[in-house]
Amino acid sequence: MSSYMNTRELAKYLGINEKKVYSLIEEKGLPGTKVTGKWGFIKELVDIWLENSTENYPSVLHRLKGFLMVAGSNDPLLEFALDEVARGDKGFFPFFCNTGSTEGLLMLKEKKVHIAASHLLDQETGEYNICQAASGLSEHKLVVINFAYRKQGLMVKKGNPKKIMGIEDLAKKGTRFANRQKGAGTRVLMDSLLKKAMIPISAVSGYDNEVSTHLDVALRVLRNEADAGAGIMATANLLGLGFIPLKEERFDLLVPREYFFAEEVAALMDIIRSERFSKEAARFGGYDTRDSGKVIYTC
Repeated sequence: MSSYMNTRELAKYLGINEKKVYSLIEEKGLPGTKVTGKWGFIKELVDIWLENSTENYPSVLHRLKGFLMVAGSNDPLLEFALDEVARGDKGFFPFFCNTGSTEGLLMLKEKKVHIAASHLLDQETGEYNICQAASGLSEHKLVVINFAYRKQGLMVKKGNPKKIMGIEDLAKKGTRFANRQKGAGTRVLMDSLLKKAMIPISAVSGYDNEVSTHLDVALRVLRNEADAGAGIMATANLLGLGFIPLKEERFDLLVPREYFFAEEVAALMDIIRSERFSKEAARFGGYDTRDSGKVIYTC
């Protein structure tokens, strides 16, 4: 069949009548052109439109054999685990997209990644990640696996010259704060803690000073661009900063069941259940691996 079709030819190609073709153009965005005065259609564009319009179409992930796509909250121990997967003898290639927890879950929903790394706190239940899995992502039939527990809090200069002891001290005059971006699990926690302490965001100087990783926040403090920043203990330790713990959080990996038994995912699960993973977590500090690799929830 020619690459360029008229209305009659397209109707035959799609197995519909010509009147339906006009309806699809108006209602469903069927790609066509009237540059010649009559409707014409390029077969390749029609095929793409059909593919994009197909429900339950397998994502490109099914074709990425040997690749492991992960998105969500950044974490140095997760980077170690993914590097261990890459160093293994099976020739797997892990990729991580640092988007923050919320965007990572969105990418999972859109079938762009195999795994979302998340530590989103539900302020009503005090639970991590389960509400997100049970509501907005329930159609994906997820498995929630614990990666580790982490100490979340405030990174401060060595010696803590501003004498910052807790969330209330962020509102002190002259205290500059470095924050994570909206949608990041750390930002969700900070919003929650300030609300609980009845401290308005406007009272914290630099609260809108947003960066995208724990390391970026730590560097702001290290370079004297901020007096305190939101982040995890492991990153503070890496740069020799002080750390004020605020909460132990559960950091999880959310995996659709269709990928749960994939060799690439299984390789990562083997790593986080291993003794060397626990030893590396202890070396970083600020982690607890008591449930690492344990299935927390399924839906």
